[in-house]
Amino acid sequence: MNKLKRDMDAFIGSAPRFKESSKQKIRLEIKNVNREEASAKSKSSIKHAAIFALLLSAISLFLVLTLNESEPEPQNTNLGQPETAVLTDPDTEAEIAVFRDYEAPMEILNFKYDAMDRGNHDYTVYPLLIDPNAYDDKAVARGDVIVYEMEAFDGKKKTVSRVIGLPGETIEIKEGQVYVNGQQLDTFYGKAHRMGIGSLEEYDASLKEQGAEQNVGSMKEIFSQTTLAFRLADDEVFVAGDDWFRGSQETLLLTEIEGEVLGYVK
Repeated sequence: MNKLKRDMDAFIGSAPRFKESSKQKIRLEIKNVNREEASAKSKSSIKHAAIFALLLSAISLFLVLTLNESEPEPQNTNLGQPETAVLTDPDTEAEIAVFRDYEAPMEILNFKYDAMDRGNHDYTVYPLLIDPNAYDDKAVARGDVIVYEMEAFDGKKKTVSRVIGLPGETIEIKEGQVYVNGQQLDTFYGKAHRMGIGSLEEYDASLKEQGAEQNVGSMKEIFSQTTLAFRLADDEVFVAGDDWFRGSQETLLLTEIEGEVLGYVK
């Protein structure tokens, strides 16, 4: 109000030159001018505040995106190693079946070799029962024990191994562990064994118990066996004896398989 009076006095001067109605009109005009100025200032302040808020939001978004990009990828806490998919075989049992009798076309094979020995000597003590026509009406399956001929120093002879890899699969062995298509083969036959023992530490411990300390470490090469990944052809399988020291790990053609071992005759 005091400002209004001062403005009016400045406008009118010290000597009155207007009627009372004119004074009222002038006062109203001055009030309107002041209101318009105040309104303009208010709008300007709101505009600046809105611009500042937009700038602040943009800066915040930029900082969030930058920090997210610079953050390291979360690490796998599983002992520092990436998780590996696992392949199992619930259909194959370690125990060999027992037969009391048989009839044709089944055949008998006196294997008498410990390539399949898991500590119980079943494959060597008793004659094996073979089905020579097993794969006439079914495909070879992982875990099957098969018969085929192998080259020996005294010529070809029949031998027995277990099917590990199937046609078209990629096989790799790392430190005695078999991987199929990048998956860890988690079965009783999926890693190196010596007479049913599955690690060098266990094997060396058994040697010490038997008083054979001089042989400790002798199976290190077997239990640490490593083979670069290779792909089987569509007509090949990869086989291995259950005892990796006495058996062999090799690739066979499907046509080389002469039959399936069903069990032993007792």
